[in-house]
Amino acid sequence: MYNMNISPFQYGKIVSESAFVNRSREKELLIRHFQSGINTILISPRRWGKTSLVKESMRLTPGKDITFVFIDLFSIRDEQEFLTTFAREIMKATMNKREEILKDARDWFKQLLPVLSFGIDPLSDISIKFDWEEAKKYRHEIINLPEVIAEQKKLQIVVCIDEFQNIAKFPDSLSIEKELRACWQHHQHASYCLFGSKRHMMMELFNQSERPFYRFGDMILLEKIATSEWVPFIIDRFSESGKIISGTHAELLVQKMKNHPYYIQMYSDYVWSLTSNQVTTEILELAIEEIVNHISFQFQEDMENLSLTQLNLIKAISAGETQFTAKAVMDKYKLGTPRNVSRNKEVLRNKDILDTTDNKFSFLDPVFEIWFKKIFVSAYF
Repeated sequence: MYNMNISPFQYGKIVSESAFVNRSREKELLIRHFQSGINTILISPRRWGKTSLVKESMRLTPGKDITFVFIDLFSIRDEQEFLTTFAREIMKATMNKREEILKDARDWFKQLLPVLSFGIDPLSDISIKFDWEEAKKYRHEIINLPEVIAEQKKLQIVVCIDEFQNIAKFPDSLSIEKELRACWQHHQHASYCLFGSKRHMMMELFNQSERPFYRFGDMILLEKIATSEWVPFIIDRFSESGKIISGTHAELLVQKMKNHPYYIQMYSDYVWSLTSNQVTTEILELAIEEIVNHISFQFQEDMENLSLTQLNLIKAISAGETQFTAKAVMDKYKLGTPRNVSRNKEVLRNKDILDTTDNKFSFLDPVFEIWFKKIFVSAYF
């Protein structure tokens, strides 16, 4: 039973268990891959719930001999930081005692001599340092660590790495990509779930034949959750917290947010907070206005960092144009040259403003689309 005074909707953090909406097919597939040791590539735009999906699948995977390691590359910017973090997280996930780590580390590393230090809780606060010149020469010892430990301890290890596309931003990234692939492809007791939110970068890493990670694992392109799954979830959440939303209003809510998981939870939260008893159309409209007003300063900052031709390209897309290099369209929206258009498309993709599916552009952020049309396209509301 929910606390009647606390919103039953979650966003802005990892969602699990009762707050998790469907994804049953994807969960079953991930769990099967984890159990079978199949490498997995998971790709979706930001805030579509991929991290929650992976963590929920980890939680639901049966088997006491399966050990999960979770690493987030969001703030990691070079190979040294990556390998240090990689080694530390593998140790934290697989060791039970400080003495065990100190003893076994001598067996795991043949050429490298890591310096280990421990905080108050030796199993959660571990620091590891390598002589970086030596680590560059023998980095395969770090990269092979999951397989070495899994074999020694008779475990199955699954290493889950979030925002994996950041590997491509490392200096001399191709070198580390090659060695990761060369080592990991031979692992029998360790497997890898690599996922990221920059779809075009992830596709380049895993879908281009000249890249080392080409066909490294089963690729899953995460799709939006169907309206038919969202509507009963929203109705039940309102009902269990003592409030009412009709199927029609729940469906309108989902459609307004274009099935975007993060924003559906946010919009539902705003609507819930404005509702004393039963949701009305007026409450839905007021909640949208509050959300747009609340986030607008972020969008304004984003727009200030765009060039005029980039801003104009967004206007053309929001107006439904598709032939951006046609002379009439370029003249009407002042898009510059065809080369400008091509370059600006890439910039807007990289900034997570636009997405391309089947050569069609769409807004990644449904609230940004509403705000943009309100500001730059007259009479949108």
